[in-house]
Amino acid sequence: MNTMKGDRLLEVKNLKAFYASKKGVIKAVDDVSFHIDTGECLGILGESGCGKSSLALAVIGLFERVARFAAGTSNVPGLRKEFDESVESNREDGPGVHGSVYFRGEELTGMEEEDLVNMRGKQISMIPQGLTHALNPQYSVGYQTGEPIEIHDEKVRLIELKRKVLDYLGLVSLADAGTRFVMDPGSFSGGEAQRILIAMSLISGPYLVIADEPTSALDVTIQRQILNVLAMVRDDFDVSLMTISHNAGVIAELADRVAVMYAGKFMEVGPAEKMFLDPDHPYTRGLMASYPKIAMMRMKTGGKRPRLRGIRGEPPDLTDLPSGCPFHPRCDYCVDTCVEKKPEYREVEPGHFIYCHRWGEI
Repeated sequence: MNTMKGDRLLEVKNLKAFYASKKGVIKAVDDVSFHIDTGECLGILGESGCGKSSLALAVIGLFERVARFAAGTSNVPGLRKEFDESVESNREDGPGVHGSVYFRGEELTGMEEEDLVNMRGKQISMIPQGLTHALNPQYSVGYQTGEPIEIHDEKVRLIELKRKVLDYLGLVSLADAGTRFVMDPGSFSGGEAQRILIAMSLISGPYLVIADEPTSALDVTIQRQILNVLAMVRDDFDVSLMTISHNAGVIAELADRVAVMYAGKFMEVGPAEKMFLDPDHPYTRGLMASYPKIAMMRMKTGGKRPRLRGIRGEPPDLTDLPSGCPFHPRCDYCVDTCVEKKPEYREVEPGHFIYCHRWGEI
């Protein structure tokens, strides 16, 4: 199946991803639907702990492995068994993954692990969060960069592999790649490690790259360099991106469309310009008003002088979500309906979705 710019590449329908814990089921991703087209960048924006990384893991088929490990290493007797039984019985309200993920027309949820391994890295790849444990300290960066090719092409010649590794390390502007590719990850800075991870994600020629907090733990100068590399990936390689961040500035730099996530749900999804300059959901408004860079963007487009303010209250416990709309305890526009009834996630104008009872009134 060939894909052209604008074709539907990824489609996620009613996706749920729940962890098991001693306090109960953690609803990290709760009934989320979205799509990504070929050549497009979708930005996932939200506070830490809202479920963004869990969403990425669920999309590429790694969530259950991570959740099973978390249950097995907890100090709660029987938690691993409870998780396995829930997955086996496919309980809709139990730990595990529910819903559908379609990639290039093929359903990933329920796919055999061997088939998922053949797809991951080659057609869909991920730049993981956390530079300190993303690279194996026992192997050289050159070996790790070329590993996706070795996995998917066992007949590749060593000289060809080395040439391609050097090409891609040079592509992401890793200094002295020709001599340093034999060094271990501990010899590289955080910014250089991020470049290596980007090269690793690209080397097999994927259609979609998921970048999870690609600039976290990096200083401002290095952040700018990494954003430039990701923009090059999107524009020159025509690779689709799913960029995850709690930093609205990062999302504003790269995204064509933005999904704002809160308590495991998408509160609002729409074109980037709409979401940053004229959002409709109270949570999106509060979030955008918390970032100086976004406030300055609004002022430059003719808006009022920026007034920075945060969102009152704290994010909810994902094991004990509020009734009705999960944002209602922190919302200035809350009425009884918001407390009693869950909103409908609906398309209010072409390409613009919202999860709010009162969006039309405010």
